[in-house]
Amino acid sequence: MGKTYSPEDIKEAHKATIYHEKDILNSSVCTCFYCGYQFDPHNEKEEIEWWDEESPKGKTIVCPMCLIDCVIGDASGFPVTDHDFIMACTEAWFGGISRISDGKPVERANRPTIIVD
Repeated sequence: MGKTYSPEDIKEAHKATIYHEKDILNSSVCTCFYCGYQFDPHNEKEEIEWWDEESPKGKTIVCPMCLIDCVIGDASGFPVTDHDFIMACTEAWFGGISRISDGKPVERANRPTIIVD
């Protein structure tokens, strides 16, 4: 049986997935709690997209694989490579309906092209 995490731990981890540019840039590994993709943000610079760019609270990274904004970095202090932690977060946030939960292979999502006249 794996380690369990308290609802408070999971709630705090959720807070660490938004306005977290500094943590992401200080991390060597990040994990998406929707698709399970793990990456080094310094090696994915071309693929990284930030949301909340105008927010005074800071930017929020979007997963370069699935384009969902539920990425957390190891600089946050959470065990982002611990399978039990990842599963606890995906269950809490997505109710068991995620790419991690469905067991399907992760594929890179295509960014839509938007043309503005």
